[in-house]
Amino acid sequence: MTDYRTPNDNQPPASPEDAELLGTAERTLGQGRLIMGHPPGLFLLFLVEMWERFSYYGMRGLLVLYLVSVMAVHELAPGTYTNELRFTEVREVDGNGSVAHHRRQLQVVVGSGFEAVSNLVGTMGGAAADPGTGLVITRVEEVDDPANADSTIWTPLNVDSTAPVVVKGEKGNKEFDTQIFSYAVTNPTAETIKVRVGINRDVAQPGDPIPASYFTVNNSPGQVTVDIKPDSERGADKPYVATVRTNNHESGRNWDAGRASVLYGWYTGLAYLFPILGGILADKLIGTHRSMLMGGLLISLGHVILGLSGMADLAQSPLGMSVFITGLAVIVLGTGHFKPTVSVMVGQLYPQGDPRRDGAFTIFYMGINLGAFICAFVCGTLGEKVGWHWGFGSAAVGMIAGLLLYLWGKPRFLRGIGDAPLPPAKATSTAWMLFIAALAAAGLFGFAYHAGMMGKLAEGMSYIAKDQILRIVVPLGLLLAVLAWAVYFVMRNAKDDRGPVITIFVFMFFNAFFWLAFEQAGSSVNLFTEQNTDRFIGSFEVPATWFQSVNAGLIFIMAPMFAALWTYLGRRKMNPSQPVKIALGLIFLGLGFVFMVMAGRLAVGGAAKASMVLILATYFWHTVGELCLSPTGLSYVTKAAPKQFVALLMGIWFVSSFIANLGGGLVASQVEDIASGKVKTPWEFGGQADFFFLFVVTSIGAGVVILILTPLLKKLMRPGT
Repeated sequence: MTDYRTPNDNQPPASPEDAELLGTAERTLGQGRLIMGHPPGLFLLFLVEMWERFSYYGMRGLLVLYLVSVMAVHELAPGTYTNELRFTEVREVDGNGSVAHHRRQLQVVVGSGFEAVSNLVGTMGGAAADPGTGLVITRVEEVDDPANADSTIWTPLNVDSTAPVVVKGEKGNKEFDTQIFSYAVTNPTAETIKVRVGINRDVAQPGDPIPASYFTVNNSPGQVTVDIKPDSERGADKPYVATVRTNNHESGRNWDAGRASVLYGWYTGLAYLFPILGGILADKLIGTHRSMLMGGLLISLGHVILGLSGMADLAQSPLGMSVFITGLAVIVLGTGHFKPTVSVMVGQLYPQGDPRRDGAFTIFYMGINLGAFICAFVCGTLGEKVGWHWGFGSAAVGMIAGLLLYLWGKPRFLRGIGDAPLPPAKATSTAWMLFIAALAAAGLFGFAYHAGMMGKLAEGMSYIAKDQILRIVVPLGLLLAVLAWAVYFVMRNAKDDRGPVITIFVFMFFNAFFWLAFEQAGSSVNLFTEQNTDRFIGSFEVPATWFQSVNAGLIFIMAPMFAALWTYLGRRKMNPSQPVKIALGLIFLGLGFVFMVMAGRLAVGGAAKASMVLILATYFWHTVGELCLSPTGLSYVTKAAPKQFVALLMGIWFVSSFIANLGGGLVASQVEDIASGKVKTPWEFGGQADFFFLFVVTSIGAGVVILILTPLLKKLMRPGT
């Protein structure tokens, strides 16, 4: 419902308080028309934030999928390219690990006049070729079952199963021959054999570049692991089949899932860290208006760079990857300027103590979720169905649309909002200097990546992670340093403030714990959805990125319900305390991962696919958990923090979000090692189910811990919070 009031209306405001609020709006904004009781500037900022979130979440949903996608054969230069399909048996023999490899050579021939190399590489599989191994690997094709018209069976092809498979075609033409082929894996022995299947990407010497791959196995660009039962125990079940295919979409960057998840973690984490610096620069120098404009321009330019990095030969070259990294850096720096300023401008629309402020932020945050909801249907669809760079480019269009809307509406609805503490001319020149500095910093970062400096840093981190002593000493040392500072900071406060500050730190810890698991949505859960989920509705395949919109859509529907629920419980003095809400959020989060465990068990080895219903159930319970935990966190900091440390503690809260996002990416990088059994867990469900059960245990466990601590935390909390 829209409420239009102007100074010329014959009807006066209903009360002196309304008259005061309206007068403030007129003086501040130069106009008196209200929409739903709020100044129009609120809805302008709503739309600007919606488009910024459209671009952020649209690109984020594509990032990991793009990075792990294999090379597209039709984009290769004319020539012959070879991969090795490897079936690796892993068995325990007399207490020792026994590994046997069955190899099949795969070739891609691009252009005309090229002949496939006929010599085989390595030892071919089969018990005769590999004494002591047990698997039998046969080229098969899927045909209709003559006994059941609604079913299919796998039948052996009349070909040599050890001969190379050659895929031929012309550059630029997506229709290559023999783009899909399959191998059945059977086990004539009396024991179950664990086998890892995938394209071999081992390097000859440490530090050598990882070989490119041109094929996926059961839709996975990495390794899949499965237990092959003895044929005598299989009964009527179909044999395990590894289906190999080429990529006829667009080349991704051919990264392994672990490396892609680490980059995802750094990107999303820094998007929460840099707003601390951006907020300081806006407060001290250029104001929120110029900061938002500069941030929006950087975000737009960064997405344009991402789009250009996938054009022509850049799509497969190291230079193109360096350009892509530069684009990510530009977006992160732009987000640092944009993210903290829009919320501040919403607050600047209202005088101190205005009761409409909470409602205004509720409306504003709906813009975040609206942008996050619609982005996948545009950016995700274009990226998955048309081309990766089209998806990244469309994210730029969203941000540009938001900027143009803001430039049109600022003089009309936001006069006097976001002004700089410096004189206008000096603030403008300072903003341009910061803009150029951001581009230069991003360019230097891209150059450092291209020169291999980031690789050296990654090698150092990998060395620490693998060293038996350093992997314990370094994290423990950092933890002790953080705890020592926290104790020092608590003791600096007045006695009455120490308890509330302790609760803030405790809640920050559990908040980081929650988001570390929740942010698997864009990395490990996103990859699982794309590779291991049956996404067909009839003949239409639902893009994997569409599932990234489920959380935002559910928040749109459920947030008003939860707001009404908390109000209802509050009137009856039954509203849960802050630690109980955090505990409920963590427990519901863990419950959501139960469905991912079920999905992981169904899709072990990648031959079978999990139902979309399980993915949707995961997102449903994750959203329930988010609505219990998320909306109250920042509010609690503002209420419980000592006045002299509100800004500092708010910044630390965002640092905890940085740590959570980075940590989530680092944990997601272990999914293949856990699924393959290289990293052991106390439980053994098989495949990625073992990885997802980690979050069931840790999330529900953390929820139980904070429930146990609730009586103590309530004693430490400030009265009324």
